[in-house]
Amino acid sequence: MAKLTPQQRAYVRKRTKHSDPDPSEIAGELNIVPFLDIVVNIIIFLLATVQAVLAVAQIDAQLPSLGRRVGRTQLDDAGSTLNLSVTITSAGVIVSGSGGKLAPGCEQTQSGRVITVANRGGEYDWAGLTQCAARVHSEFPDERKVIVSADPEVEFQHLVGAMDALRADGTEELFPEVLLSAGVR
Repeated sequence: MAKLTPQQRAYVRKRTKHSDPDPSEIAGELNIVPFLDIVVNIIIFLLATVQAVLAVAQIDAQLPSLGRRVGRTQLDDAGSTLNLSVTITSAGVIVSGSGGKLAPGCEQTQSGRVITVANRGGEYDWAGLTQCAARVHSEFPDERKVIVSADPEVEFQHLVGAMDALRADGTEELFPEVLLSAGVR
């Protein structure tokens, strides 16, 4: 190998030395690739989570349809069906139909403030509601719909418990078509 003179070595060092960029040149640039990687991963995670939650926590219920069906035909239809309605209050469950409110025991109707299935020790009696629904279903075997509403102070888990109690009694379907309605006080 040939010996280099000091001038030649200085020239080679000068040419091979990497110069740092001027800070004014890089001040306006931002590396967004790591940020985009994080955003894409979060979006994928959220989509997978939403799909899993929807598959597990889906409640099969129908909301009442909004329409302009008013007048004589609506009254005729209401008179020919049971129009079973269940209202969940803090005191208990009220079961009513086109004939009136059911008294405790679900054997006869009664007027006024009636709690069909009262709370027992602060807990709702879902077995009592299922027995009442079975008794009503035995009198109206073709009826499949029930309208469920709850007062605003009733927790969501109690609404779901009432829906489960009304759908089936373990051996047969009672009222599988549950319609949700707004609770009115």
